[in-house]
Amino acid sequence: MTANNYKTAVILARVSSKAQDEEGYSLDSQLKILRMYCKRNELIPVKEFRIAETASKIQSRKIFHEMLEYVSKNNIYHITVEKTDRLTRNLRDAVDIDDWLLEDGERMLHAVKEGFRLNRVSRSDVKFMWTIQLAVAKKYSDNLREEAMKGWAEKLAQGWLPSVPPPGYKTITFNGKRIHVPDPETSTLVKRAFKLYLDPNHSFSTITKEMELMGLRSRKGRPFVKSHIQKCLTNPFYIGINRFDGKDYPGAQETFISKQLFDQVQDKIHSKQHVSYFRHNRPLRNLIKCLDCGTMVTWQLQKGHYYGVCKRRNEQCRNTKMLREDQVEESIQKLLKELVCPREEVIDWLCSTVRSKYKNTIIEQQKIIDSIEMQINRINRMEEQLYDDKLAGEITRDKYEAKKTVFTEERTSLEDKKASIVINAETTIEKRIVVLRLSQKAAEIYSKRTSDQKRLIISKLFSNLSISSGTLSVNFTNFTEAIAQRAEKSRQLIGVQK
Repeated sequence: MTANNYKTAVILARVSSKAQDEEGYSLDSQLKILRMYCKRNELIPVKEFRIAETASKIQSRKIFHEMLEYVSKNNIYHITVEKTDRLTRNLRDAVDIDDWLLEDGERMLHAVKEGFRLNRVSRSDVKFMWTIQLAVAKKYSDNLREEAMKGWAEKLAQGWLPSVPPPGYKTITFNGKRIHVPDPETSTLVKRAFKLYLDPNHSFSTITKEMELMGLRSRKGRPFVKSHIQKCLTNPFYIGINRFDGKDYPGAQETFISKQLFDQVQDKIHSKQHVSYFRHNRPLRNLIKCLDCGTMVTWQLQKGHYYGVCKRRNEQCRNTKMLREDQVEESIQKLLKELVCPREEVIDWLCSTVRSKYKNTIIEQQKIIDSIEMQINRINRMEEQLYDDKLAGEITRDKYEAKKTVFTEERTSLEDKKASIVINAETTIEKRIVVLRLSQKAAEIYSKRTSDQKRLIISKLFSNLSISSGTLSVNFTNFTEAIAQRAEKSRQLIGVQK
């Protein structure tokens, strides 16, 4: 081994704050000092490692261990840093450095500004200085976290999440505070994801693809993967609950997902009957529920026909016959024919009635919404005054927390009421019109459609598909029931058979 091999070195630089990282000043300054140090001491820097304070704890440790792996694999004998706290701020990494030094007496750690060189045979006072600097660095790191936790606790007490919000929200500065508000560009897509998940044809995988097509992206501009969509759909932040460090806190953020919709999504996610993999993609998959044992009917191929059966968890279920798929579909097609109206002008009249009805009711809905918003604003003003009283020392912290909880509960209740009201009348109208038009074509197109398309038709036009004591029950929705009644009346007037 030549003498030059013993002169090889790596440089490790770490910025001390986000501001310095963005400006580049501290990083460039460190690198300049360390390069000059290497030149003066005839060291040969072969690689530079940089750790930004903006990097996560995991990223920082990854870069640190990449450096250790590099110096060990390539027989590098010197590690140069500006100060100890630029190398490490925890004792675990310090142990790794000590192990690296102990393997070879020629290896050396250089802390340039602190003026010491540490190796396996260093004197006790040098090792003592290394230990002292480690303790100081750890104390600095612990103190930073302690102060940050105080800030987090206060922010959570005020109802705000001290971290990045989930998709559908953006961060703004309001009255000197950084808060999270709905993002008009993405909140609609997130709300659509929640609603789509309730459709029997959709799962985390299909919604992930749908959101990618719709343009929903992460903060770094990347499409969301399935695990991110799952995390999004289970995040209580959307209903005013801030989950932080494993605990839930009342939130002050504006919500755009109703508690009813959120709870329905959670029920499907956590349902024991929810299955993510199906051997047969049948039209009636995951649509019919057994009222006797509470399980979903699944389908299996036997002797050329598909048969449906529940889990048969009680005696009543075990004594009933299995459903035959083609017979169930035949019953559904008969019901679809009941929806067909022989007079086109009746359908046009129904469309007109739907539009008129919702345009008239939206005025009353808006009055209710205005009233709710006035109450919410009143609670917000009272909460701000309560906070001022706490800062002035006029009330105790316990009394402040108790009263704030009352305000939060009242506001959450009002926001749930507001969210349950149909605000966008035009969207609601068009959805009704789509269902109305579908009802007139469903009997004709049903048999020609794929399993997924059939399942969608059934979910839009029927509700409460169930079996009890072997008897199948299929009901129209309230809206399609009204269509069936109008169709029957029209047939009676002109004497047309179904």
